[in-house]
Amino acid sequence: MNLFKPSKPTSLGSRVRQYNLWLTLALFFLFSLMTVFIVFSLEDVIFKEQLQQNYQTFKQGGTLPSAYSVVKDSKKFELTAREQFKYFEFQENFGEFQQGDKHFHFMKTDLGVLLLDSTNLGIFTRIIDDIVLLLVVLLLPSLALTYWVSSKLSDQALKPFTQLYLAITNEKYQTDKVKKTINDIHEQDIKLLATKLVSALDQKASLLEEQIVFNQGMAHEIRTPLQVMSHSMELMEATSKEVATKPAFKRLNKSILRVNRISTALLWLTSNASETHETEVTSVIKNVLEESQILLEAHHIEVQINEHSQLSLPLPEVVVELIIFNLLTNVVHHCQMATSQKYWQIDIRQNDITFTNPTEESTTQDRATQGFGLGLMLVQKLTEKFGVKFSVMQQEKTFKVSLKL
Repeated sequence: MNLFKPSKPTSLGSRVRQYNLWLTLALFFLFSLMTVFIVFSLEDVIFKEQLQQNYQTFKQGGTLPSAYSVVKDSKKFELTAREQFKYFEFQENFGEFQQGDKHFHFMKTDLGVLLLDSTNLGIFTRIIDDIVLLLVVLLLPSLALTYWVSSKLSDQALKPFTQLYLAITNEKYQTDKVKKTINDIHEQDIKLLATKLVSALDQKASLLEEQIVFNQGMAHEIRTPLQVMSHSMELMEATSKEVATKPAFKRLNKSILRVNRISTALLWLTSNASETHETEVTSVIKNVLEESQILLEAHHIEVQINEHSQLSLPLPEVVVELIIFNLLTNVVHHCQMATSQKYWQIDIRQNDITFTNPTEESTTQDRATQGFGLGLMLVQKLTEKFGVKFSVMQQEKTFKVSLKL
């Protein structure tokens, strides 16, 4: 188990635990360095005391132990700047140096330099293994204790955030339950933030609901004039074959068809019908592209279809057409690139379809979705109604829309 890179997505609680563990490691490392320094200093103090005691014995006519010797020439025992920095704990007449494989401590006296061969007498070298083992043994329970304490502490400290997060992200989001959760929060700053957030969410939901109701009403209202226009067009085409060949007649016919498609698709937003649909995506895309060929040529948009597998969406065909038309409209509106760089790439896979087009590097996601005729939220609601996941992604120079089963 990696304590520092949790397998779950990073959350505020996991980040607090992670920082606490790093703090424990840093403090433990400093403590270990301090322990090593103390052992080193203790070793030097002991050698210093031994040098002083043996000097007093030698001065009074006694003999020196085998590891000691007196050297008359003291010039070579002058410490260099590097050695003075390395052995800064020694001052005045005491010092130490390394010569080959041997290590020496010395003390300058009136009788010469008292030299101690401390190569085999070092305390630190004999107990370093025990010190490291002891530190490792202490480290493991310290980390475990820190992880447990930080988990309890973060859970307690972040409890208001956790309650609010669970309430807002619940699939069965209910304003009354969220407000009750907010009332149970004692921290005033968090409560104020949560209140403003819920208020904004309610306003957004209310605005969307009003927009849906308005569009539903408009969709119902335009059904009758649409039928009248359609019958009139059919009558004109039947009575005058020449009129049917006119470009203006074709454009008017396409406009009526598009309004009829929008009206039908919007009615699905509030429909309670439990019908099942299977719409083959590729054929619908080809129909839309054929109908929009003039628009594509006018804006020099190259369409690239990569069909890796067949895909059928549980959406009515008219809804799929409406979504694709809106995506195409969005490409036309915000794909402000050079003519040679304009493209609309469609990748069809077994479980999803992705629409990609280039954008300017400075284009924000809000600006990149302004071209949706019905509005991005309504298109998203249409897909969600039939259980299809709709996602939008703005990257460096590309804008992607994905429909996924």
